[in-house]
Amino acid sequence: MRVLSIMAASAAANDGLMAAPLKALQTQLAMVEHTVKAAGKVTPGVYETVKKMKNMVEQVIEPAIVDAHNADQELIYVTFKEIVAEDTQYRSFVDTVIAEGWKILNSTKSKWTTCGVDVEVLKSRFSECLDHRDSLVQHNNTVCCQEYAMCPHDGDCEVVKLDQAHVGCDYKSRHPEECVAHAQKLISSLKGYFQEQDERFEALHEQCTKFNAAVKAKVAECAYLQEAVNAKVAEVLQITEEINGGGQKMMNDSKQRCIDYKIGRKTKEAQYLSVAGPCEQGDYASGNGCVMNREADRRNEWESTQLIKCMLEHYCQGGKFDEELLEKCKKEIHSCHLVIDYPRVPELIPCEIPECESCPGCDECLDRPYYQYQTPCYAGPPAEGCVAVEKPECPGWC
Repeated sequence: MRVLSIMAASAAANDGLMAAPLKALQTQLAMVEHTVKAAGKVTPGVYETVKKMKNMVEQVIEPAIVDAHNADQELIYVTFKEIVAEDTQYRSFVDTVIAEGWKILNSTKSKWTTCGVDVEVLKSRFSECLDHRDSLVQHNNTVCCQEYAMCPHDGDCEVVKLDQAHVGCDYKSRHPEECVAHAQKLISSLKGYFQEQDERFEALHEQCTKFNAAVKAKVAECAYLQEAVNAKVAEVLQITEEINGGGQKMMNDSKQRCIDYKIGRKTKEAQYLSVAGPCEQGDYASGNGCVMNREADRRNEWESTQLIKCMLEHYCQGGKFDEELLEKCKKEIHSCHLVIDYPRVPELIPCEIPECESCPGCDECLDRPYYQYQTPCYAGPPAEGCVAVEKPECPGWC
C-alpha cells in the first residue's frame, strides 16, 4: 500500500531523466517491504539492500538531477544573453556611431555657418567695390569725353581760321605792312584764349589719366573680391555637400541598422522561448523538449526520490514505515532549489533614426557690366556739349 502511494507520487516522472533508476528503486522497495513484512523485521540482507538503495539515491540520482538542473539553468542564461547582446550592440551603435555622426555633422554645420557669414561679408565688400568702380567709370567717361572734345586726335586740336583776319584790310588802298599789322593785332587777341584752352586741356588730360588708372585699380580690386567670393562660395558648396551627404548616409545607416536589430532581436527571442518553453512533451533522454518541461520532470523525480529515501531511512532506523511516516516525509520534501530562473525578456529598444535637414547652398557672385571710355565717344562734336554719365551704362552717343 505504501509503495503504491510512492509509485503514484512519482508517476509524473516516468518520462524524466531518472525514469529508469526510479523504476528500479520502486521495484526494489516493493521487494524490501514484502521481505520485511514476511520476516517481521529488517534482516541483515534487507539492511544491506536498503543501504545500497540509499547510496544510489545520494550518489547517483540526486547529483544527476542537480547537474541536469544546472545545465538547463546555464542554457537559459546563455540563450537569454544572446537577446541582451542584440540590445547591447544596438545601444553601442546609438551611443557611438550615431553620436559620432552628430558630432561630425554639428562641427561641419558650424563651419558651414561661418563660411556663410564670410560669403555675405565678401559679397557686401564686392557690391560696395562695384558701386565705387561704377562711380569712377562715370567720372572717367565724363572727363575723358571732355578731353576728347577739345582734342580728338594728337595735333588736331581747336583751329581758328585766319581768313577772317583779312576782313577790313584793303590791300589795294593800304600798304602791305598795314595789313600785316592789322592781322597781328587780331592774332594777339587770340593768344590768351589759346593759353587758357591749353591749360584746361592739360587739366582734363591729367584728370582723365588719373581716372583711367583709378578705374583699372578698382576693376582689379573688384575682380580679386569676386574671386574671393566665388572661392568662399565653392567652399560653402563643398561643406553643404558633406553635410547633406553625411546626413543622408547616417539616416540610411540608422534605418538599416534598425531593421537588422529588429530581425536579430526577433530571432533571438524566438530561440529563447523555444528553449525555455513551455512545449509539447519530448524525450528527455534524447535532449528533446524544453527547459520548462524538463524542470517539471526533475522536480517530480526529486520529490519521488526523496520520498523513497525517507522511507529507506525509516526502515534503517526502526524497521518499519507506516502511512503516518509517509505523510510526514511528504511534508518535509521540497524542490525549490530546482526551480529555473527565467529572466524576463526586456522591451525592444526604440529605434533612433536621425532626421538631418539639408543645408542650402549659395550662388556665386556675378559681376555687373560697366563701360569705360576707350574709344572716341562720338564721331562728331555733341550738339549740346559733353554728356555726363549718371548710370553705369553706355550712353546712346557712345
